[in-house]
Amino acid sequence: MPKRGWIYEKGDIHGEWMKKIEEGKIGREWYLLVFRKKMKFITDFLDKQKGKKILDAGCGEGILVEKYRNKGYDIEGIDPNYESEFVKPVSILKTDYKDDTFDIVLLLDVLEHISYSDQYIALKEIKRILKSDGLLIMSVPNLANLTSRIKFFLFGKLSRGDKDYNHIGERPFPEYKSLLELQNFKIEKIYGITITIPILWQIVTVFPEKLQLVHDFLLNFANIPHISLLNIFIARNIK
Repeated sequence: MPKRGWIYEKGDIHGEWMKKIEEGKIGREWYLLVFRKKMKFITDFLDKQKGKKILDAGCGEGILVEKYRNKGYDIEGIDPNYESEFVKPVSILKTDYKDDTFDIVLLLDVLEHISYSDQYIALKEIKRILKSDGLLIMSVPNLANLTSRIKFFLFGKLSRGDKDYNHIGERPFPEYKSLLELQNFKIEKIYGITITIPILWQIVTVFPEKLQLVHDFLLNFANIPHISLLNIFIARNIK
């Protein structure tokens, strides 16, 4: 099947990121430091899930789908903006899957791109297609990370993970937590990535390739979701 997509037409963006990370070529792209930490967590998790039926929702080019299908995993991907051998052009707001289809659903950096009202629809749909006791693995940026809180206090402005027209549904950490609990997901673990300590964080974003160890150790010295830049939720579906 030929590849199709309007967001990814200039190339497999996430695939290029993964290649840079594997080759250690961070360059000036500070977000690759955060992306690397997130993907390490996700792949360590997936490496233990062979035999489970997995959906990567909003998967972009489907780099995880392709990687783990080649390892013999029962995994598939959906994304409304892309189509390939590994990805179906389907929105998480409305799928054609039957109830209780998947053991695991991945929702990685997706919810913040969906409007506030549609986030409820997306999580309700995930709940429907996820088996009872199944797991939702969700990563989302935290609008109330440490730098953002200080910037708002001093200047009345927020520090967003991306342009507001891209992250139309970005929220503070507690609101994502409440969304999951409202849908009766039991949150089992929350993993915070990158505490945006002022000045130190800004220096890292200017010299990311030289300061990888500073990021990985000083900015990730503790798991503090409330002030981290990105959070990964592991939530169990209770029906």
